[in-house]
Amino acid sequence: MPPPPKPGVIPLGPLTLGDILGGAFSALGRHWKQLFGVALVAYGIAALAVGGTVAIAVAAVHDHLDPVFNQPHGVDPVRADVQPVVIAGFAVFLVAITMWLVAMALVYAAVPAVLQDAVLGRRTTFGPVWRKAWSRFPAVLGALALQWAAMIGALLLFVTLMLVTILSSSHHEPPPALIAVFVVVFLALVPVSIWLWIRFGFAPAAAVLENQRPVEALRRSARLVKDAWWRTFGSLLLVGMISGMIGYFVQIPFTYGGIFAAMPLALSSDDAVGPKITAIVIMAVLYLIGTVISQFLSTTLPQLATGLLYVDQRIRRENLAPALADAAGVPPVGAPPVGAPPVGTW
Repeated sequence: MPPPPKPGVIPLGPLTLGDILGGAFSALGRHWKQLFGVALVAYGIAALAVGGTVAIAVAAVHDHLDPVFNQPHGVDPVRADVQPVVIAGFAVFLVAITMWLVAMALVYAAVPAVLQDAVLGRRTTFGPVWRKAWSRFPAVLGALALQWAAMIGALLLFVTLMLVTILSSSHHEPPPALIAVFVVVFLALVPVSIWLWIRFGFAPAAAVLENQRPVEALRRSARLVKDAWWRTFGSLLLVGMISGMIGYFVQIPFTYGGIFAAMPLALSSDDAVGPKITAIVIMAVLYLIGTVISQFLSTTLPQLATGLLYVDQRIRRENLAPALADAAGVPPVGAPPVGAPPVGTW
């Protein structure tokens, strides 16, 4: 039997781990401009929102900062000063988490939009990718919010219960047996969170490529991952490790480059403040550039692999390959089996 056609980044047949890894890197190499553009807009807006919130929070509690953080040794700040600072910090934390989730959802919506063309070998530009990602952004955001709520909810409930139990016990010292129970329960909840993460991992792809609503996207992901959980987990774990190492090695030259570039200014015998400020700015700018590139790689590569695993499951379970070949304008291998047409759309 001849090999399946390969109009794009993957062959239009059941995929091996090598196909998934190669396809993810090929898709990133061909469409990095579109993905980086969306990520830059998403995380740039998030950074501006968080920065504005920090500025507002600092201005609101400015008069309380010095009494809280500059008390003499052994003197505790009063509650009237601590409470506003804690509330402001919690507000900044909530805004940061929310904006991070929003930015991540927009990037996660852009990845399937890119794969839709990359699998078929089509060229695309930033405009179509942005429009597709933006149109499905609410559904992806809802799916991610539900996914993270399911993953983190149990852990947060456990931590809250543990804190309440400890604080309500005498002298805040719970018995060792109770601590052991909490440790065992926590260790049991971690695998549950990982299981949910993999089970609902295809939800962004289903929301974008099949126009599914958040809850339907989660259900669709669960059906596709069923009986393929370990394969999906192993593939994503390997891709995550590879992308993490690549991101680390990419950031190293920017970090040390900034240090070496700023060292002559920082070690200058001149007492002027200007050279030292310039050195700090150089290090900060180069470190920020390296961090942005590193985070971009470590975020998009696993999502590209997840999208290709989604395609692979649909090829294996729903015979999606003939529909993909027809959309790409290439002849499929073999005749499609008798049965219902593939679920969803492409």
